Amino acid sequence: MSTPRDFHNSFLDTAKRDDILNYYVNRAPDDAHDSVEDMKQAIEWEDTPGCYLFSGLRGAGKTTELQRLLADLKVKNIPAFYCSADSFLDLNEPAITQTELIFTALAGLSHAVKKAYGDDFLTETIWERTKKAMDSKVELKPKLKAAGAEVEFSLEENVTFKQELIKFANSSNKFFQEAIKFANDVAASVKQYTNQDKVVLVVDSLERLSAPNGQENVLFESLKDLFFNSPARLSFENITVIYTVPPYIHAVLPSIDQFYSGSFSLPNFKVMQTPKKEKPIEKNPEGIAKMVCVVEKRFPEWENYISKPVIEEFAWLCGGNVRRMFALIRHTTKKAVLGKVNFPVNRVNSTPVKQAILEETKNVQWLNAQDRKWLIHCREHSGNLAQYINDLASDLPPIIRLFDHSLVLNYQNGSIWYQVPPIMNDYFDAQS
Repeated sequence: MSTPRDFHNSFLDTAKRDDILNYYVNRAPDDAHDSVEDMKQAIEWEDTPGCYLFSGLRGAGKTTELQRLLADLKVKNIPAFYCSADSFLDLNEPAITQTELIFTALAGLSHAVKKAYGDDFLTETIWERTKKAMDSKVELKPKLKAAGAEVEFSLEENVTFKQELIKFANSSNKFFQEAIKFANDVAASVKQYTNQDKVVLVVDSLERLSAPNGQENVLFESLKDLFFNSPARLSFENITVIYTVPPYIHAVLPSIDQFYSGSFSLPNFKVMQTPKKEKPIEKNPEGIAKMVCVVEKRFPEWENYISKPVIEEFAWLCGGNVRRMFALIRHTTKKAVLGKVNFPVNRVNSTPVKQAILEETKNVQWLNAQDRKWLIHCREHSGNLAQYINDLASDLPPIIRLFDHSLVLNYQNGSIWYQVPPIMNDYFDAQS
């Protein structure tokens, strides 16, 4: 028999899933509006390996969608590998260079290929090859083992090696030449072993690049260096590669798509109808029902703890953002236990629910005047953000902060549009 603790822990970000597709719920109404189907078709139809961008808000379910893409490609017998950039980089460091990103992609490829085919499959890793090319005497330090961490080394732990690497890349083209050669060698080995003519690499978690110390303009320059200034370097002639990017990148670099084979955006679950001018936003029952299905997939006995009307309200309040809905579920469960409230929690206005909403919104006090201005703008004008940016120096920081904290969410039916999650309504009421 399950316990409130079991229910609570099923909605943690760290909850282990043996087969992620057993818990998958497709948010798209059909394949024509499914960004993963769109990406898969592009990969299957491409004549030469492409380089793609994939954007999605934190907590929107992006990694789950990418795992689905990898699983679908493997069904087609296409070798597909996954690299989580945060295994190699400190994503809270706003000034990451393109050299570090390329090295990270190939380090992730090395690790994933060895994991799939055995430690002896590659004669050397990118670490070994680059160290030899640089004639480096630095002794690499193993990555500090954390939950779920499997990689041997990371640039985060090997600061001296990282500095040598950046200096080496800035002094000549040799690093980039070695990177191309390494990627080609790995691709050739994988193709020969699998008897397939395509290889795919997903480089995930880059949407989490952030500037926690208020260095948003440094982050913007870093994003330009990573994805805009020399985009051809991110491509590999024998490997199709997909890079995740922050969801606001098209707002601050609106012409970025022209440099890539394709650009795809993962919207949140569409729990609200497309806004109509000067009319209140209406709920979308179909999108809300899909989020209830997400809960059921995670914990089949969910109605023993929280009723359907409350879960539907959470789906609406979070604006279709899965991570925030999970947080509301966890907060409610804990508050009900602490307050000795009987399960299931079945009223939207019950004390545990009110306390959960307060818990999830208490940190919005950090919003400054510019943040509030853009928050109001996104609530009242749901269209393209780029056309409203007047000065990057002043407008960029609040936009990045609001996206990073999922206080502005993206949706799509035809064109992309933006809206503030309804959980912020009380904040607006308090401000007016």
